[in-house]
Amino acid sequence: MKNNLSRLVLVGFDIIAIYVSIVISYYMVMYFGVSFEYTPVGDLVKYTDKLIVYVLVITSLFGLSIYKYRHDFWEETYLIIKSLVLSLFMVLSVLALSNTIDNYSAFVVLISFCIMAFILPIFKFILKKRFSVFGLWAKKATVISGNSDIVNEIFGNKYLGYVKSSQKNSDVVFMDTVGSTKVQIEEKLNSFMHAKKEIIFIPLLNSFNYANAGIIEIFNSRVNMIVLENALLSKRNILLKQTAEMFLSLFLVPLLIPVFGIIIFLMRKEEPKGSILFRQDRMGKNGKIFVCYKFRSMREDGDEVLTAYLQEHPQEVENYNVYHKYANDPRITKVGNFMRRTSLDELPQIINVFKGEMSLIGPRPYMLNEKKKIGSKIDMVLAVKPGISGLWQVSGRSDVDFHSRVDMDVYYTRNWNLWLDFVIFLKTIKTVFFREGAS
Repeated sequence: MKNNLSRLVLVGFDIIAIYVSIVISYYMVMYFGVSFEYTPVGDLVKYTDKLIVYVLVITSLFGLSIYKYRHDFWEETYLIIKSLVLSLFMVLSVLALSNTIDNYSAFVVLISFCIMAFILPIFKFILKKRFSVFGLWAKKATVISGNSDIVNEIFGNKYLGYVKSSQKNSDVVFMDTVGSTKVQIEEKLNSFMHAKKEIIFIPLLNSFNYANAGIIEIFNSRVNMIVLENALLSKRNILLKQTAEMFLSLFLVPLLIPVFGIIIFLMRKEEPKGSILFRQDRMGKNGKIFVCYKFRSMREDGDEVLTAYLQEHPQEVENYNVYHKYANDPRITKVGNFMRRTSLDELPQIINVFKGEMSLIGPRPYMLNEKKKIGSKIDMVLAVKPGISGLWQVSGRSDVDFHSRVDMDVYYTRNWNLWLDFVIFLKTIKTVFFREGAS
């Protein structure tokens, strides 16, 4: 009953969000005067009372199962944008077919949908957080998995709204297939299907994003086939990514120039002598070696200092073998420590982006001596250009061991899309400002 009430409230607030978006768009167009004589703006009421807009947007949201399934915030936002793009074309088509399109300002319609792309996710985020406080969004669940990360995410993500319950009282069962045989999976499935309305599988292979996969049914054989595509190996997608990143890089450069100036001033103040940039050979796309740039964060006499330090702290050698960094590196300067904690030391890699050696978002640029440790996954990791930021940088960074980083880079390469890059970019900004897991 509570879940149905919550869905009804979500639909109601989505309608309000659509109305608010139209109103904001209308007054923006009126204020800035963005219109043409042959597309009059007209009265606000004729936009807010256009029932077809509400019907098509809400219907498309239903069509993408936004009200049926519980998605992660970023996945749901992607689906909302996807539905809005479809709805926009449908609205314009209806207006054109009804010969009424000339009665409306195209700017008001277009900007309305752009604003919806922000307001709809924000409304849902606020509502679901408030629902969780009052228990309205709560759904009893059982997770059968030995993976603590999965369990913690399912019950710790308030946006999903799942609360831990016994298998007997739960409404939904999450079933992790890792470590189970086919017979065991079928036995569990038969047991759950008899008593539970909803069963959610966690696939055996978790390095693929099945949300973007296609499913094909072979009726006569009663077989389902999953279609997976490696988008980053498409020349068209590579060109799309490079074009988007080049425009973003050009936008960022003017903003970075004063930051570069401040960093160089602080570095010179702490160490009047020594190089500003640190240069190191890294592995690029297809293993091609390139010189990677960073702001120097270590002392010029760092090697001698480190040798003496490791003799007194041998446990640091083991820490490096796991995380490929020292817990307390004595070579790092005060300014260098701040730059590492905020990831500012990596900003000069924008030079590598303009040289075509790196991307803004991508796998980590690995050192030459790490090739052997990467192992059999090396070809997948090096299939694309490395990035200034990536999945591992926004997923704990120093708290993530080396092999987990490699797995994240493989996941990124296999499941790339522009939306994934956009989410990583936003999370990178959050990581820099809040210093989450940086080192």
